[in-house]
Amino acid sequence: MYATAPIPRPRALFEAIADSLRERIFSHDLAPGCTLDESVLARELGVSRTPVREALKVLARDGLVIHRNLSGCSVAEFSPKELDALLTVMEHLERFALERDSNPFATETIQRLRDRLYLAVGPDFVGTDQLALQRLASRLGHGTPSSAEARGILEAYFSQRRLQVAQKVMHPGNGRAAAR
Repeated sequence: MYATAPIPRPRALFEAIADSLRERIFSHDLAPGCTLDESVLARELGVSRTPVREALKVLARDGLVIHRNLSGCSVAEFSPKELDALLTVMEHLERFALERDSNPFATETIQRLRDRLYLAVGPDFVGTDQLALQRLASRLGHGTPSSAEARGILEAYFSQRRLQVAQKVMHPGNGRAAAR
């Protein structure tokens, strides 16, 4: 008998469009608050509006795009208060994951929240945060710290993140603005 490899599922066009828009959103080529016009996007991508509309629904489900009644969509944006709440939830989930030996549901949720943080703060923050996460993992991985030590390490990480997020929000710098 011959073993057959599974036939790869062709990728739907709307998934490819969603991935492309997601990359543009995270790189701030489509900045937070930017209006997303289905017709303009369809023309840019050389497709009909239907797969663009489906891609925008996917991005809305992921919290990256906001649907507005009668006025289309825009890239999600976050207030300083929302960013603080986001970091607070992330901190609680990180602590939970640490105490529960990397609960897979917490890990997945943390990544989705981290994506929203990256969207809000911008691409310059991503590299800095990735380095901080590597240092955090290294510190937590050396010699199995006690839960009190681990909490302290985690609190220091989030204190630094809060400071950096506050600096980015208060002094946004020269982020790229996307025109409609």
